[in-house]
Amino acid sequence: VPDLGHAGVWGLVRSAQTENPGRFVLVDVEDAAGVADVLPAVLASGEPQVVVRDGQVLGARLVAAGSGAGGVLVPPVGVPWRLDVSRPGALEHLALLPCEELSAPLGPGEVRIAVRAAGVNFRDVLLALDMYPERTPMGREAAGVVTEVGAEVTDLAPGDRVMGMFLGAFGPTAVCDRRAVVPVPEGWSFEQAASVPVAFVTAYYGLVDLAGVRAGESVLVHAAAGGVGTAAVQLARHLGAEVFGTASAGKWDALRLAGLGEGRIASSRTVEFEREFLAATAGRGVDVVLDSLAGEFVDASLRLLSRGGRFIEMGKADIRDPQQVAADHPGVTYQAFDLVDAGLDRFQEILTEIVGLFGRGVLTPLPVTSWDVRRAPEAFRWMSQARHVGKIVLTMPRVWDRDGTVLITGGTGTLGGLVARHLVTGHGMRHLVLAGRRGMEAPRAKELLSELEELGAEVSVVACDVADGDAVRGLVAGIGAEHPLTAVVHTAGVLADATIPALTREDLDAVLRAKVDAVVHLHEATRDLDLAGFVLFSSASGVLGSPGQGNYAAANSFLDAFAHDRRAAGLPALSLAWGLWAQTSDMTARLGGDDRERFARSGLAPIPNEQALAFFDASLADDRPLLVPIRLDQAGLRSQAASGALPPLLSGLVRTPVRRGANTGVAAEGPSLAQRLSAMPETDHKRVVEEIVRGNLAAVLGHASPAEIAPDSSFQDLGIDSLTAVELRNRLKGATGLRLSGSLIFDYPSPESLVGHILDELSVEIDSAGRGATGADSDDAAIWRTITSIPLTRIREAGVLETLLRLAEPGGEAETTAGEAEGTSIASMDVDDLVRIALGESNTPADMEGTNA
Repeated sequence: VPDLGHAGVWGLVRSAQTENPGRFVLVDVEDAAGVADVLPAVLASGEPQVVVRDGQVLGARLVAAGSGAGGVLVPPVGVPWRLDVSRPGALEHLALLPCEELSAPLGPGEVRIAVRAAGVNFRDVLLALDMYPERTPMGREAAGVVTEVGAEVTDLAPGDRVMGMFLGAFGPTAVCDRRAVVPVPEGWSFEQAASVPVAFVTAYYGLVDLAGVRAGESVLVHAAAGGVGTAAVQLARHLGAEVFGTASAGKWDALRLAGLGEGRIASSRTVEFEREFLAATAGRGVDVVLDSLAGEFVDASLRLLSRGGRFIEMGKADIRDPQQVAADHPGVTYQAFDLVDAGLDRFQEILTEIVGLFGRGVLTPLPVTSWDVRRAPEAFRWMSQARHVGKIVLTMPRVWDRDGTVLITGGTGTLGGLVARHLVTGHGMRHLVLAGRRGMEAPRAKELLSELEELGAEVSVVACDVADGDAVRGLVAGIGAEHPLTAVVHTAGVLADATIPALTREDLDAVLRAKVDAVVHLHEATRDLDLAGFVLFSSASGVLGSPGQGNYAAANSFLDAFAHDRRAAGLPALSLAWGLWAQTSDMTARLGGDDRERFARSGLAPIPNEQALAFFDASLADDRPLLVPIRLDQAGLRSQAASGALPPLLSGLVRTPVRRGANTGVAAEGPSLAQRLSAMPETDHKRVVEEIVRGNLAAVLGHASPAEIAPDSSFQDLGIDSLTAVELRNRLKGATGLRLSGSLIFDYPSPESLVGHILDELSVEIDSAGRGATGADSDDAAIWRTITSIPLTRIREAGVLETLLRLAEPGGEAETTAGEAEGTSIASMDVDDLVRIALGESNTPADMEGTNA
């Protein structure tokens, strides 16, 4: 929600929906003028809240935080780590791996740095896919804070912000030579600083040191919308050169904004740029090519150079022999290089010059897209598909400094006290400020202070109304520099429940002050500090709506949106939309039996303290700005689902039998593909292999569903390039168990032809596996296919759904209901009986009674 005020309105309306079912629908559209056109589809969807994008009506669902492909990578505990691959070849093998050498003592000229952000380069993707000439650590540029210096380093000190070239930069700690870094300019974010070193120094070294570009010359920059390409365009224009650039058609607007005119832009997907740029230069060609492409693109670029031209190769995929180039293209010089060729002294000189050009307004920052390092596979896939403009940056999860101070608002309340104890005993925090309106006069404040001090913590209990901006600024300013503020946990809140028609201005003001006003003041007082955490205690009422709590839902929806807004600005933020804690607090003490029964019927059970604090820890380890820590009551959810009362938002959390289809993972457990196919009718073979090919292709291309891929479309039209071709081949090798050639995707240029090739390769193995299969195995496979083909509606209508769900529970047993005849209990039925029931073909009294229920 771009306007944060609207976020509160959404929370208010969600509560109105719970008070008036079926009366309200929340719709998010890009263009309000087109609402009338989409309303029929919105209303037909039956969803209470939707987003309309590109004509599609999209509903919202809660999912388990660890579910789905592309989940969060988990760092090892208690040891230094960095991003690498467990084994090269596929992006799925990216992992956060222990790196003990980072703990080694510093050399005399070295610096240890707490990395905050690190730039991703094409080299890193090549390393992950095992396409780089040598194995080296991933990540070689970053920005962060100095934590330790070697004995001979006299011009840097702990606390200094630096940026530069660090080998192995994809982790929270890195070590580098002092000559590899320079100070971060005032006002730059760590993400911006991490986007500069490699891109701009590479472009500068190539254009100035190697090519010697002069004013009036012409320069062709390939992949001109990427990180190095964007930097090279700026630098070449600064040097007075005429600039030509290639990029995919979807990025041409970025080149136009960079100053490239008509006739100076061409596609990087074909070699037509040779003809187009020769025409634009009246046949003369260009003086310098800065290249990162391969194959026929290199040949076309060499032909485009005029006599005296310089071909500067940054790529690694197609290195040519300079003498052969000179023989084939008289008057042309060829030089391939790597940034390390410049040496650290020259690197530092260039980076210092680059920073000066930024300071004078000659250069402008690159567009930056950031991912948390725990979502590195997603970022790498984005780069491998060349979908980015500018620079991709990985940010590092922050660790709360145990020597720093944590400010807890509502700190003397029930939840604030629980969090305070947990931070001391579970996280080792030693300095706390507990803020509340009554300070030491609050109930149990003295006991809490005494308990925390006995645990070894230094604690200040401060009377402060956090809805008062001046009071918050004074509170933050009073935290000493010897233990600087490292995190804020905002637990404060007020309830003033009433149904929507009965809400008064006073009811709204009381609740919004404690949540909305307070978080804005906390943000303004701390946004210039180097916080590691900014945690907001929100409520599931803002996400789900809650009858009689429209004001509370509105306040918490604002907190959720505010967390997103801070994260977009590069600031830490996490909003936790809590379910009901089992521990009675000042806010929930007035809840009666009816209220608690209503919560139980909703499918959300009260959260015991121990589990809630475990949720808190797990949330701190996640990278998302909004999480909903709730405890599910599966029986309650299933009961709602059976009655049709389950809110759509919760429908993805109900356990139901899942059909196992063709696996699209890189590696398969259990029987091989040939063994599985041998147990199926031959008519099914093509379908299964097609599902595998299209599923893996969708994963490589980042599509939500294989259905988006037509079998007869060409891989080139789908956007498969050399990198994604390698990854697809690697995935299919794991999924099929076949040895597939490196040129697979080019030899079989469409999903349809590739499926045919894989079937041909599998035919011998299928025959062999079939001869070894028993009749029982074949019968079981046929039965399993029949069961998994039954629509869920038929199973429900047959009256066996609840029993099957009980069987699916760990240790679950079928229970005989009153409507089941003793001799036909489902526990006594075999698979064939279940299939007949689901298909409506059984005539036993019990079966018919269940069907009619």
